Amino acid sequence: MKARLLYLLKYYLFWIVFFVVQKPFFMLWQRNLLGEVRPIDWVLVPWHGLPLDLSVAAYITMVAGVLLCVSCWVSWHVMRHIIKGLTALVLFVALWTLLGDNGCFPSWGYHLNKDIFSYLSSPAEALACAQWWVWLLGVLAFIVLFIGWWWLYLKWMHRPTIHPIEGRIAQGIGTLVLLIVTGALFLPMRGSVTVSTMNTGRVYYSTNRMLNIAAINPVFNIIETLSEDRFVPNRYNYMPHEEAQHIVQQLVNSNDPVQLTDTLLNTQRPHIVVCILESFSKNAMEAGAMPRLSELTQEGVFFSNAYAASYRTDRGVMAVLGAFPSCATASLMMVPSKSGQLPQIGQVLKKEGYQLKFYYGGDEDFTNMRSYLITGGFDNRVADRDFPLADRMSKWGVPDHILFSKATKEIASRKREDPPTLDVILSLSSHEPFEVPYHHINHPYLNAIAYTDSCLGAFVDSLQLSERWSNTVVVLVADHGYLYPDGIANHDPLHFKIPLVMIGGAVRAPREINKLCQQIDWVPTLLHQMGLDASQFGFAKDIMDERANSYAYYNFGDGFALITDTSKVVVDASANQIIMGDSTNLEQQAKAITQTIMETINRL
Repeated sequence: MKARLLYLLKYYLFWIVFFVVQKPFFMLWQRNLLGEVRPIDWVLVPWHGLPLDLSVAAYITMVAGVLLCVSCWVSWHVMRHIIKGLTALVLFVALWTLLGDNGCFPSWGYHLNKDIFSYLSSPAEALACAQWWVWLLGVLAFIVLFIGWWWLYLKWMHRPTIHPIEGRIAQGIGTLVLLIVTGALFLPMRGSVTVSTMNTGRVYYSTNRMLNIAAINPVFNIIETLSEDRFVPNRYNYMPHEEAQHIVQQLVNSNDPVQLTDTLLNTQRPHIVVCILESFSKNAMEAGAMPRLSELTQEGVFFSNAYAASYRTDRGVMAVLGAFPSCATASLMMVPSKSGQLPQIGQVLKKEGYQLKFYYGGDEDFTNMRSYLITGGFDNRVADRDFPLADRMSKWGVPDHILFSKATKEIASRKREDPPTLDVILSLSSHEPFEVPYHHINHPYLNAIAYTDSCLGAFVDSLQLSERWSNTVVVLVADHGYLYPDGIANHDPLHFKIPLVMIGGAVRAPREINKLCQQIDWVPTLLHQMGLDASQFGFAKDIMDERANSYAYYNFGDGFALITDTSKVVVDASANQIIMGDSTNLEQQAKAITQTIMETINRL
């Protein structure tokens, strides 16, 4: 019996060490994002992250404990091999999780969660986020680490002297003792004996958000998100409902009638083309990677102080087409039962006789985008399946020059007398791993942006020669920003600043509008210019309404921010603390918006 108890203890310690050692590796891998790190933090991060490591190790060890109980009655030789098989399987999954988490973190800005299973439903798109040599290095690293940890496991647990238990009474007592010890693992699993249970917030200790994130066990993070509803009614419940509603209405002026005192268009029924540009950050524009888009800002209405709603394409598409500011905890597009109930600009325009078409060179089923587009009125859609196999040469699908070429042929060939149209083009080539048929800039991200910018420029040049150009407005907007310059934090406002431009023959005159605005605000702004109602888009403001407040809101992995002309606040919701800025009033307003978003989602 003593040998079995010692085996269980050693097994538990093995997994604790395995997870603790990953913390400094994560910190080294993400060193560009950590910011200023004190020497003591290399100790404090593993120390504060230990409760989650104890919890995950307890989950794994509990299974081994049950098998040890069985070993009191059957051959130890058989059970030892079963436990070794269990260990190999868990080690395989855990290592891939940790390596994948480190690889995805710079782009995602948060640890892997249950969303990864939705992305893996389209494995080609999930794998396309990195170049082949990155995946090769990952595979090699996995092989080396697996062999190393497996060797340590065998050395640590080598040939324990565990003898059969003779007699039914002794077997029963041994089983009972092992069950009690195994059951005691519920304490580190749960984290306490009170109503409070183990959660990722338990490891937060620093005002540096990245250090808190480094302390989180990625495996636990997945377990936690699998066991919870990301849309729980009391999440972000900061104040009474009426107070939150009042704050949001004051910010947006959503209940006030439109007062159109400044017109941007010379027609009320223009043909509309929306180009949603993958990862087009304002920083990349200022770095000179978008020469054509920079030229176009001089030819149309340039909203030079615009911010993205969130940080991924699925959130960005919903922001652009539905003027919805995104949910900080989950992808709403992946829940068609909810996203399908939200209004979209396509629905409004379709009632006005507009014909809708969506162009995308990738898989439209990735993140359930197809269901969202169909509910938005886009019955006519172009995706990777509509191109020859030879054209699908990039990891994400069809390169942008081929996508824009197809859109050009169809849009530019339409006649002046044809019905009004809304065409939406979603680019993809400037997504990681930035493999593009263009080699002019050494920085891979900037080079990919410059490539898509050149495709966009050729597209606009062709449209300008079409007979419908004089009655066309083209909206150029990013789906989200990007972590450029290298090393900026995921929550930094620089990550979310994007270009927003309206050009075309239907635009009355070139001008720059420096008012703080959001990616979602273009929808009511354009609809009001067309004399159409936009009251259903309650989180977006008309930028041209003089009474509308100058502000921008965005959210990220369980966090959110609000920016005004005079101040800003960035809130880490997990820790419930301000991580940038210091405005109490702004914090209250940001919390009111976040709470109202969640309340809206839960009413769907």
